[in-house]
Amino acid sequence: MNQDIGKGGRKLHVVVVGAGILGASIAYHLTLHGAQVTIVDAGQPGEGATRVAFAWLNAYGKTPFSYHDLNRRSIDMWAGFARRLGIDVTWGGELRWAATDAGAAALAEQAEALQAWGYPTRILDADQVGQLEPDLRFDAFTAASYTYSDGHVDTAAVMRACLAAACERGAVVRAGSAVTGVEIGRSRAGLPRAEAVRIGDDVVSCDAVALVGGADMPALAEMAGIQVPHYHTFGATLLTQPLPPLFKTIALLHSPRERQPLINVRQLPNGAVMIQSGSLDNTQEGDRGATDAEAAQIAADARAVLPMLRDIEIAEVRRGRRPIPQDGRSIVGFAPEVANVYVATTHSGVTLTPLIGAFAAIEIVHGARVEVLAPFRPERFGSPV
Repeated sequence: MNQDIGKGGRKLHVVVVGAGILGASIAYHLTLHGAQVTIVDAGQPGEGATRVAFAWLNAYGKTPFSYHDLNRRSIDMWAGFARRLGIDVTWGGELRWAATDAGAAALAEQAEALQAWGYPTRILDADQVGQLEPDLRFDAFTAASYTYSDGHVDTAAVMRACLAAACERGAVVRAGSAVTGVEIGRSRAGLPRAEAVRIGDDVVSCDAVALVGGADMPALAEMAGIQVPHYHTFGATLLTQPLPPLFKTIALLHSPRERQPLINVRQLPNGAVMIQSGSLDNTQEGDRGATDAEAAQIAADARAVLPMLRDIEIAEVRRGRRPIPQDGRSIVGFAPEVANVYVATTHSGVTLTPLIGAFAAIEIVHGARVEVLAPFRPERFGSPV
């Protein structure tokens, strides 16, 4: 690709389709490498999966090792990424507990597997949990696990900071502008390549296109004549009215995985508590909370599972679609069908925001192939039939 673009001091022009947290990160990092960037979103930036995300920064339970390692590397990048953008990350780790002997055994098995991969997880008894979080009370307890490296972020703040920093370097944001097509021509070698993106009635010429459209990726990929095996699940998060600080040390709390309901909790810097509730098989079924009645039930379940939440009042329910690659792992890299169309879609998009942003920019601008991304290339799915 680089043989055909960026010659004579001309800036590489990249159209980034999708202004959620991941697209905003890619756009920001592209400008750090000197690219001219146009960022396009059919809605308002961050109103899709970014807004709904529980935003837990973690590599817990992510397999195989290559995918765990990708997430772990990105966690390690978050501190520097946040510092450059002037935003905050809430660190403190993730705590989860078991309510049965079987659940305690499962926690111990998971902790042992994570420790073998170098992930800082340990098993705690009731006294140790009390030392970590003196105000926590459980209706039943057999064991807990604590992973001290994990944290969470305000996804909207990250997205806004990335876009603002990109715009300071000359990027242009076109919000509320749907992409209606990708014009495909031929390179000097006779290979398919994107020459322009149609945005409404406008045709915007470009040197490369980055598709970062979240749950809309299948439709965007079809416009570009490529395949991105992908589906989506329903996501929902509840935000409460602000509460006094819940936790002394930890950043996130997860209820026992061996029983329903599942309640996941984090507290934002303004005191609001975010609650997520999924099924035991939430990869396929998605979160609870599709209706107001379900949201009210989640609040009731949270009050029952955690006495510290007995006084919560729900202020907002966020709903949306969560992008999921077909095999559950990230899809990142140039499409094999069209050489200058770059795709980036993943579950765990918040955790992976700094890593994919930084590495995608290197690959798009410089034509490098970052080795750590090798297991996640689009070509692993084979050629379309």
